[in-house]
Amino acid sequence: MTDGIEPMRKGDFWATITDESGKVVCSFLLGQDDRRLLSNIDGEITARKIDKDEHLWSRASLVEVIQEMGSKN
Repeated sequence: MTDGIEPMRKGDFWATITDESGKVVCSFLLGQDDRRLLSNIDGEITARKIDKDEHLWSRASLVEVIQEMGSKN
């Protein structure tokens, strides 16, 4: 490590998000096998790292699981 910044490894990406004028609003290191959840709420950009064992559900995927469970009864 140098100056508190980890060196990039093979397979890593540096992601940069800009607004319509080209101004950088968010940037982060996306390591190999990393997962990030990006949000734009009221113009505030966040990029939260998602743990390997963390699962995200959409309304559609929840409905699908519930229907599948209901059809087996």
